[in-house]
Amino acid sequence: NSESSKIILLFGPRQVGKTFLLKKLHKKYKNSKYYNLEFPEHSRIFNVSDEEVFNLLKDSATYIFIDEFYYVENMSHIFKALYDLADLHPEQKVKIFASGSSAIEIHKHLLESMAGRYKKFRIAPLSYIEFSSLKHKYNLKDYLIYGGLPEVYNDQEHPNEKSKQTYLKQILSSYIQKDIKSYINEESISAFNNLIYLLAQEQGQVASVSNLARECRLSESTISKYLDLLEQTFVLYKLNSYAKNLSNELKKSKKYYFYDLGIRNAILSRFVLGKDDNEKGKVWEAFCYHELLNFRNEANTEILFWRTSSKLEIDFIWLKDQIPYPIEVKSKLTKTNIPKAFKTFFKAYQNAPFGIIMNENLDEVVDFYGKTIYFISFENIDELENLLG
Repeated sequence: NSESSKIILLFGPRQVGKTFLLKKLHKKYKNSKYYNLEFPEHSRIFNVSDEEVFNLLKDSATYIFIDEFYYVENMSHIFKALYDLADLHPEQKVKIFASGSSAIEIHKHLLESMAGRYKKFRIAPLSYIEFSSLKHKYNLKDYLIYGGLPEVYNDQEHPNEKSKQTYLKQILSSYIQKDIKSYINEESISAFNNLIYLLAQEQGQVASVSNLARECRLSESTISKYLDLLEQTFVLYKLNSYAKNLSNELKKSKKYYFYDLGIRNAILSRFVLGKDDNEKGKVWEAFCYHELLNFRNEANTEILFWRTSSKLEIDFIWLKDQIPYPIEVKSKLTKTNIPKAFKTFFKAYQNAPFGIIMNENLDEVVDFYGKTIYFISFENIDELENLLG
C-alpha cells in the first residue's frame, strides 16, 4: 500500500528477484529514486553523516527504493526519522521500499528502532506453480534441475545448459564471498563448504547437530553456528519434528532443505535427474516442500516432519491451527499402498482429518480406516493448495 507510511521491506536470498521488484516499482511511481548500496557509485552518495543522508532522502523524492539497505550503518535510525516526520508533517511524507539478503544484518537494524514502522515480505524462488504459469519452453524436468531462480531461464543471458550451470555456480561463489566471509574465519571456509556439501547430499534426511559434527569433524557449537548462519542468510530451511503425544517421537533432530533445487544441484555439481531411487526421492521431497512453503500462512501454519525412535516417518506434517495433516512423498507407485506410518499416526492423532501421498503417477482417493487419503501426482501439485490452503 503506497499510501501507508510504513517501510516496505523485501527480504530473501540473492537472485530471487528483489532488485527486479524494486526497479519495477521505481518505474511505476513518479518522483522516485532507486539506490543499490552494493554499487560503489550509489554507496558513495551515502558515505556522509546521518543528517546528510536523512536530508538527501527527505528532499530527493517521494518514493525511495534502496537495495541492501543495511550497508549504511545507521539506516534504520534514518528510516525511523523519515517515518516519524511523515506522522508529524504528512506533506513531507517519504515512502521507503528497501531490500536485504541477510537476516543477520536486517535483524540488527529492525531491533534497533523500527518496531511497528515496517512490513516484511519474504521473496522466494519461483514455485513450480508460478514457473508453469509462465510462457516459456521449459518443463518440470528443467525445474527439478535448475530450480526456481528467475534469471536462470533468461535465454538471452543463459541460452544453454552450460551457461545456466555456470550462473548457479557463480551465485554460490558470490554467497561465500559476500555473505559468509565476514562471519567466518578464512581458515574455516573449507570446513563450512564441507558442511554445505554434506547437507546438500543428505537433503531432507533426519539429522542432529551431534551427527553433523561427527561427520564434519567440527564441534557441535561450530555446527550450530554454521547452521544458524545458513538459515539467516536464507540458504537453508530448517524443519522441526512434530511431537505431541508419543513419548518415543524424536524431538531434537531436524531436517534441512536448500532454498532452491538448482542451488542444491550446483553444490553437488550434479545437473542431471539421477535414476537412483534414493536421490530421486530427495529431489521430489524438496520439490514438494518448496510448494508447501510457497502457500503457507505463517500466522497459523507450520511445516514439520514426524519420526519415531522406531524409525516410522512421515515426510511432512502440515500443522494448521494446531490440526495436523500428514503428507508423504513417494516417487513411482503402481498401487495405492498406504505407508505403515500413516496407521500409527492416525491412531495417535485422531484429529488429523486426512492424509496426502504425493507421487509420480497416481491421482486417486481411497478410504483408510475411516480417513481419506489423497494420492496426488507431482504434475498436479496445485491440488495441494486446494486441499490445504
